[in-house]
Amino acid sequence: MDKALEHLLATIAQMKREKDDAKNNEDVIKVSDTVSGAASVYETVRNTLEYDEEHLLRRNAIRRILKRSMIEGPTGEMAGKLVRELIWAKYMPNESVPTSMIEKVAGILEKYKFMFGILEPESSEGQRVYTWLLDVLSVEIEYVLGPPCIDEALASYAYQELKKRIEWQTQVISESDRELQLYIATHRAVLKSNLATLRYRILTLYYPTWRKAKPGDQVVKEISMNLVKVINSVEGQILHPAQDSVFRFVRRHGIVFHLLADIAKDNPDAFAQALQGKDTASIDTAISKAAQERYGTFRKKLKRTVVRAALFLLLTKSILAVLVEYPYELLVLHTTDYLPLMVNILFPPLLLAVVGLTVRIQKTKNTEKVLEEVHGLLDLGDDFKLIFKRKRQWTKGAIWWIFNSLYLAVWLVTITAIAWALRVGLEFNGLSIIFFIFFLSLVAYFGLRIRNTRRELVVIDVSRGFFGSISDILFLPIVRAGRWVALRAPKVNIFLFFFDFIIEAPFKAAIGIIESWLAFLREKREEI
Repeated sequence: MDKALEHLLATIAQMKREKDDAKNNEDVIKVSDTVSGAASVYETVRNTLEYDEEHLLRRNAIRRILKRSMIEGPTGEMAGKLVRELIWAKYMPNESVPTSMIEKVAGILEKYKFMFGILEPESSEGQRVYTWLLDVLSVEIEYVLGPPCIDEALASYAYQELKKRIEWQTQVISESDRELQLYIATHRAVLKSNLATLRYRILTLYYPTWRKAKPGDQVVKEISMNLVKVINSVEGQILHPAQDSVFRFVRRHGIVFHLLADIAKDNPDAFAQALQGKDTASIDTAISKAAQERYGTFRKKLKRTVVRAALFLLLTKSILAVLVEYPYELLVLHTTDYLPLMVNILFPPLLLAVVGLTVRIQKTKNTEKVLEEVHGLLDLGDDFKLIFKRKRQWTKGAIWWIFNSLYLAVWLVTITAIAWALRVGLEFNGLSIIFFIFFLSLVAYFGLRIRNTRRELVVIDVSRGFFGSISDILFLPIVRAGRWVALRAPKVNIFLFFFDFIIEAPFKAAIGIIESWLAFLREKREEI
């Protein structure tokens, strides 16, 4: 059995034993169930406005708390406040977190405190470093609160197996960078690591002693003295020009490792015995069952994502209609045509629902391909090779001008046709047409992103077909326009800004006061 796979199975078995044998003999942190319920409801409402992976929500909450109360008083008080807020919001179980956890978090805060203290917050460089440190700090605290041992073992196994099979046919990635680029892509594809998580992972890859370092250790001083250089080095690898290509390449095989982890987590001892006995039939049955469960989970998650996004669009468009479009018609055009208003309000969420909910996966064919790769990984069948090559880039010469001119022409024709249809057919005014096209491009882009989440499950090639090619010609320019807008639009979600900076601080302060009051009453009641 491969050593990386042995390590994965041993880690899973160890974590299961620790969970079953968990006994807490030390003092634990207890919060009021009443205030915990209120904080949990707040987090649920707030998180519906932030489209992020569920496994990142606690990390995001840690970052928000740190940003709101960073370097306010002693690190011990700050650590206690952070841990209690996480328990309030039910990111951690009540009466299960040992009080010693506060000391561990305080140690991490103390390690970073000096680096935050030497920043120049008024400069753009200072803001960049502050954001970077906040990301890394939040991830390190998250890892202390819940060590991702199984995730680390799974990523290591996937990395080792992919490394053995990849043939690099590209000059874009130097030989010295290939292993690190594969490492980053594996964590992105298999563990869905976001930018903050990648920053911490690469930092600890460069400085392995950082995780256990104390405030006065040499590694802390070294990083502090060369912080900008360290950041630039880490960012240079994460933002490598070929990283997205490597990520897409690895993502196509991520489902294979997820399914192996699924059946291993279900029963690591039985899986190990099946491997030792070369019991292909049992492994195939378990993989097929796990794949069907993943397909079902994907469908449920897709529906949930589409509904949330559609409701958010409906709310946003309704507000814009009331604040901008309707006053424009009433005060400037002196008309009250409700049809364009209703179309602009209802069309974007309906289009997003159609685009998102029509996703299909060829389950049988895909599962067969997964089993083929599983056999190769586990030495139960023919092995396989993976060839990485960059697709041709249309960036030079006359052909670049020809293709981009055609691309621009198609976009102009499509936009003109839509505007003409809206003007003549539905009597839209100029402002309504602009809003319609603006939201059409954004919905097309985000709808396509939602559809592309199926690529996390798909190993087989998906043919676009004739109608798919036609839709690419007509609508891909609109999708690209939506992407351009999304990437360059202000990254401030007005609703999240309202929650994070207007509501959260006083709300959490009120919760703290209420909890203290309830504790006071409980103490007085016990005295009677």
